[in-house]
Amino acid sequence: MTEFQLTPLRCGYVINHAVGSFLYRTDCGDARIDAPCIAWLLQAPGQTVMVDTGPGSCTQAPQHYRPGDPDDLLLLELARHGVDPSSIDTVILTHLHNDHVGGAGHFLNAIFHVQERELREAVWPVPFQRPIYEVNQRGRTPAWVQILDRVQALDGDGVIMPGVSTVTLPGHTSGSQGVLVDTAAGPHLLPGDLIPLRENWPGGGGPPIPNGNHTDLYAYERSFLRVAALVTSLGVTVLPSHDPRIFDQPSYPVIPTS
Repeated sequence: MTEFQLTPLRCGYVINHAVGSFLYRTDCGDARIDAPCIAWLLQAPGQTVMVDTGPGSCTQAPQHYRPGDPDDLLLLELARHGVDPSSIDTVILTHLHNDHVGGAGHFLNAIFHVQERELREAVWPVPFQRPIYEVNQRGRTPAWVQILDRVQALDGDGVIMPGVSTVTLPGHTSGSQGVLVDTAAGPHLLPGDLIPLRENWPGGGGPPIPNGNHTDLYAYERSFLRVAALVTSLGVTVLPSHDPRIFDQPSYPVIPTS
């Protein structure tokens, strides 16, 4: 079995975001956070995979940068880990919102794995989703349009390579998917924005809570049931997509020190 190490990369922020916006119908008072936009670097011997690509550069997505941030956090993070984006040939996108796909143009030699249903949704989403897909926005070309010639459209769950597979998890968007990754400590799930914070998936501590930004609560409930089944059957570890506490560890699973 191929076992990967997962490294979170901080690629920007959803700045001054109301915590309650992540937790549907939950009273969080006036709590706000700079929620990190997280891309994931998956590494195993002879294999490097990206999951999501953040919002892109400060020039491209200034709303996701804070004063004093460098111009391109994703490139800086990849360089810090000694990774040349041109060497990566596999990128999986959980969905096509601009804070997850904006940096895709850096991966010039990659094939991008996206659910076909998400591609259809991105072309003409419901009106409140159009700004975050960057469609119907005069003068803007969505980042996902620029990689369409290298997209591998998926129809449901699929194996990308040994140790990495996709799991359809609609609800946040109609074509959202998670990424299931084998590690030395068992499988880990990157659920995309189905689960942005730990509070959305408290496990045995209470019922799951949908993201306030969603398109279909019926689909959301079915996706939560899928995650629960994966946790029960495989002992999956769930890693939220926008939680600052993800960076309490430099990578997953923890590498023991000798």
